[in-house]
Amino acid sequence: MFETFTCEQCGEEFAAHPSARAAENGLCSPACESAAKGFYLSGL
Repeated sequence: MFETFTCEQCGEEFAAHPSARAAENGLCSPACESAAKGFYLSGL
């Protein structure tokens, strides 16, 4: 069963399984994960 979480980087809500990495780190996408680590992707 999926649960709703709020991304700590962009503030968007996303659905994930509670045991998924996205649920554990609170980030909805690879782009938000990179931004949270201080890496910014050009062209986004």
